[in-house]
Amino acid sequence: MEAMSGWNMPQERIASVLGIDPKTLRKHFADELAIGSAKLEAQLAQNLLRIAQGHDRSALVATIFALKSRFGWVEATLPATPPQPRERPLGKKEAANRAALAPPDDPTWEELLGPIGKIN
Repeated sequence: MEAMSGWNMPQERIASVLGIDPKTLRKHFADELAIGSAKLEAQLAQNLLRIAQGHDRSALVATIFALKSRFGWVEATLPATPPQPRERPLGKKEAANRAALAPPDDPTWEELLGPIGKIN
């Protein structure tokens, strides 16, 4: 009967299995009804911890489940790409300074050879 209570079977069904009235069940078996789910929970937790002590995938899954459910652990969700800082628009002076310090664009052949490279 404790097992039926532990699996959250309705008291009316438990009473019908035992062949008694639900009121009689509650009157004479109140303790068993109360501790049934606690005993089942203890058995499941013991089995979960036994599995978590292994060295395979199921051990990892059991450990993660136990940490989440018992200790409130949560998985961190990381963004796909870290956020990039926004660049503010440059002022006129700052843009001119940067342009002056920037390396020149690659020169063309005409600029490199000057008047010698021109063919008449």
